[in-house]
Amino acid sequence: MNNTNPNERMLRFLQADPEKQALIDQILEGRPPAPQSELPTGPLLMGMSAGAKFIGVSRATLWRMVKNGRLTKVEILPNSFRLRRADLLALAAGEGRES
Repeated sequence: MNNTNPNERMLRFLQADPEKQALIDQILEGRPPAPQSELPTGPLLMGMSAGAKFIGVSRATLWRMVKNGRLTKVEILPNSFRLRRADLLALAAGEGRES
C-alpha cells in the first residue's frame, strides 16, 4: 500500500467494508485493535477420519463433500490424501464452497 498515492489510499479506505472501517476508526482514535486470538494449534492437514471427526460428520459424508467440490483434497503421496484444517473450519463456519 506504500506505493499508492494518497487519493487512491483514501478511496480504498472509503470503500472498505464496515468492519474494516470500524477498525480504521479505532486505530485513528488511538485505541489499538484487540489482539487477534492465538493461531489454532494442531496439524494444518488432516486425514479423512480426523477431518470427519473434527467437523462431526462421517467419512462417507466427507468424501461426498470432496466429490461435490465443497472441499479440496491434498494428495501427499499417491493415493494418500489430506484435507486442509482451514478448509474444514471454513466449511463448519458456513463459508464452504457452493456446490
